[in-house]
Amino acid sequence: MHQATIDKTAKQKVVAICGNPNCGKTTIFNYITGLNQQVGNYPGVTVEKISGKFSHPSLPNQSIQLIDIPGTYSLSAFTPDEFIAASVLFGNFTKMDKPDVIIAIIDATNLERSLYFLLQVQQTGIPVVVGLNMSDLAAKKKIKIDRKKLSELLGGMPVVDLIGNRGIGVDELKEEAVHLLNSDLRTVDKYYSHETENAVEELIQLNPHEDRSRAHLLRIIFDAGGPAEEQFLQIEGEAGEKLLAEIRKKIIKEHSYLTHAETSVLTKKSEEIFNQVITKPDVADKTNTEKVDRYLLHPVLGPIILFGLMYFVFQSIFSWAEPFMGIIEQFFGMIASSVEGMMAEGPLRSLLTDGVIGGVGGVLVFIPQIVILFFFIAILEDSGYMPRAAFLVDRMFRWCGLSGKSFIPMLSSFACAIPGIMATRTIEDKKLRFITIMVAPLMTCSARLPVYAIMIAAFVPYKSYFGIANLQGLTLTLLYLLGIVVAVIVSFILKKTIFKTERGTFLMEMPSYKVPTAKSVLIRVYNRVKHFVVRAGTVIMAITIIIWALSYYPHQDGEALTAERTEEINQTIALSEMNIDKEFNSLTTAFSEAQIAEVSRLASAFTAVTSQEQLSSIADSMISLYPAYNEVISLYKSHEFTKLEASQALNNLPNEVAGTQIRSSYLGKAGKTIEPFFEPLGWDWKITVSVLASFPAREVIIAVLGTIYNLGSDIDEESTSLIDQMRQATWEDGEKAGMKVFSIPVAISIMVFFALCCQCGATLVTIKQETKHWGYPIGVFVYMTTLAYLGSFAAYQILTSVGL
Repeated sequence: MHQATIDKTAKQKVVAICGNPNCGKTTIFNYITGLNQQVGNYPGVTVEKISGKFSHPSLPNQSIQLIDIPGTYSLSAFTPDEFIAASVLFGNFTKMDKPDVIIAIIDATNLERSLYFLLQVQQTGIPVVVGLNMSDLAAKKKIKIDRKKLSELLGGMPVVDLIGNRGIGVDELKEEAVHLLNSDLRTVDKYYSHETENAVEELIQLNPHEDRSRAHLLRIIFDAGGPAEEQFLQIEGEAGEKLLAEIRKKIIKEHSYLTHAETSVLTKKSEEIFNQVITKPDVADKTNTEKVDRYLLHPVLGPIILFGLMYFVFQSIFSWAEPFMGIIEQFFGMIASSVEGMMAEGPLRSLLTDGVIGGVGGVLVFIPQIVILFFFIAILEDSGYMPRAAFLVDRMFRWCGLSGKSFIPMLSSFACAIPGIMATRTIEDKKLRFITIMVAPLMTCSARLPVYAIMIAAFVPYKSYFGIANLQGLTLTLLYLLGIVVAVIVSFILKKTIFKTERGTFLMEMPSYKVPTAKSVLIRVYNRVKHFVVRAGTVIMAITIIIWALSYYPHQDGEALTAERTEEINQTIALSEMNIDKEFNSLTTAFSEAQIAEVSRLASAFTAVTSQEQLSSIADSMISLYPAYNEVISLYKSHEFTKLEASQALNNLPNEVAGTQIRSSYLGKAGKTIEPFFEPLGWDWKITVSVLASFPAREVIIAVLGTIYNLGSDIDEESTSLIDQMRQATWEDGEKAGMKVFSIPVAISIMVFFALCCQCGATLVTIKQETKHWGYPIGVFVYMTTLAYLGSFAAYQILTSVGL
């Protein structure tokens, strides 16, 4: 038994909580820290660090930091989670102190497997308190664990019974951890062979000034080619390399294989401890988990239940969030309107209403979807169903480079790619996770639907086939399938190129089913929403403000434009008044006074007309009844028609001024400049500007088209006026001047572009936050934009060539 003294001079005490995957560690972490959590990165790596704080009366005016180490089965440090766990416990991260105490959570229903990791952790020399989680499930299985004996065999480690999902035993666990913080004793038992212990001593003597724990030195010895060895050789150089080769040669001579020197010792020790502390029935009864798995893992029923469950989750994200998203949009619309009413027109008002308020609203509008998604994910994870879902669908995904765990993120992306991409955190394999992230935006999200809706309604004819399908519905279905097919192809290419890897057998532990607790679920949801708002939200708002600036400057004088157009409209009305007087006198020279009075009476009926359709209807009726007055009635009809157009123009002046502004802005000029590049897709500059302006969010294209066509930005995809304007729109110049812009090939071209392109700033920002590197969102944007352009080009050219 080796004894040493802990340095207690650190300003803040640090406790690390670790354990195997699915042991309930994060649930206990949430109980200890509550909402007092922070999400950051481990120094120098792109792995998320979750930490929290708690306090204790014995340490007044001082908070204790608790670090949630990723779940792992070993400290071998070959996987990302193992690397993080080992680096934290060894104190390898710069700007991070080595933990003062370790809380090791182990599964009471699977003690023997957990002991292997626990024995590795013990070699760190850091005081350890053991939490026997899921004690209630162990009791149901008639498994009895002698806590006192277990503590004795582990060198005096405190052992606490826990029911983590109900918070039972958590207070005692905290007490034991704080007691160890105030203690100066730590113990390390030496389980290894004589050759291994000699090797440890030789490495210590090589550089006595290096503060390396036994656990760290063991990783240097056993993990050939691992990060511990790499770091050791960087420091010790040729002398270290030579010594390491010599001691490994001796160990291999004794044990045949290097790793066998560790695994055989720890496995044997785990069995010894297990056999001395546990009592369980010779023949175990079939558990509830096994009974439920007969159906949930059934080769036929399992996938049916899974897809039904996922359909429910998907529909919930899609439909439940919509009312709340509408409320958020209305709320920020009301704020923007209030600010507009209180401030004079100018750049500051526009910045606040369209840039800042619009940007904040553009961030917060995603919260309902994120809340609903992570609510269900937390329930599925805490209940134990998530690993089973991944197991069921892995066979369908593996050939193209995706994991079974890609299923939920991909499905979630049909509602919105942002929560879908965030959901990839359940994928441990970094390469598989990044492949999933890079293809998730290809799923047809809800933001694409307004674009599809207006294009299909305007240009795809309603043709029925066999009485059960129509061309419009078929077009929408094909757009969904297009995204799925392209995602599969891209995944396969990424698997064979950038993320080249050969997948081994898909192994996943199936934990027992548990009832999730409200506190744990809500804390998870809260942390994910907070993470999105703080990290992704700031960048999304910045992008929104940039797009606002490009569409606002150089700014036209709105009041001057309004006054000028008002004068023009009033002159048109005055000229029409003058003309009608002259024409009336000319047409009625041969009329009697009675006829003139009758004509005047008929003309007065036009003054109550409020629409052009009503005007034409009344005029046609009068002409049929009084054919002799045909010319006079037509004269009044023409005059009233001019007045109606003028009235509508005056009412529409704000929209017309806004349209003039965007056409003359940097964004409008950019659209006109790059129009030739998009002309092969069938687009004019107006479509191009709308696509550019929709970068922060796809659905913005509808509002931008409304603004460009002088209809205002508050229209939606059901606007018949926008559909009419699009159908009538013509090319302004060039060889196509006067020709119709929109057609079936153009509509299909636009929809294909939106199906494959990633002009969604929020998605790209989320990719950056999840991958911790701008190269990935840039790569996604480039490859998806390229695919979108080529697909749109092919669609337009092919459909045009066949005469559509």
